[in-house]
Amino acid sequence: MSMDKYKDMEEDMFWMEMQELAHIFSELVVKYGMEDRVISAFVVGLLEEINEEQSNMKTFFHYNMQNENELEVVKDFMTSSYSPPDDDGPDIEGLLGGLGISLN
Repeated sequence: MSMDKYKDMEEDMFWMEMQELAHIFSELVVKYGMEDRVISAFVVGLLEEINEEQSNMKTFFHYNMQNENELEVVKDFMTSSYSPPDDDGPDIEGLLGGLGISLN
C-alpha cells in the first residue's frame, strides 16, 4: 500500500472520529436537557501545504447557536480569551498557581 493511500485512510478515520465526537457532544446536551442553554462552536481544521506561503484547510465544524447574536458572543469570547502559545512551552508554575500548588 502506498504512503499516500495510507495517509488518506488515516485522514478519513480522523474525520470520522471528529464526527463521532460531535455526535457524542450533541447527545450529552440532550441527555442533560441543556438544548436551550448550550451555545457552542466546534471547529477543527486540517492544514495541507500547497507551497511555502499557502495552505488549504479542510474543516469540520458543528455549531450550536440560534442566531447571529450568539455567534458574536462566541467570537468575542474566543478573541478575548485567546493568547498565543508560549515558545518555551507551557508555564507549569502559572498553571498550578491558580490551584494553590507550588513546585518550589
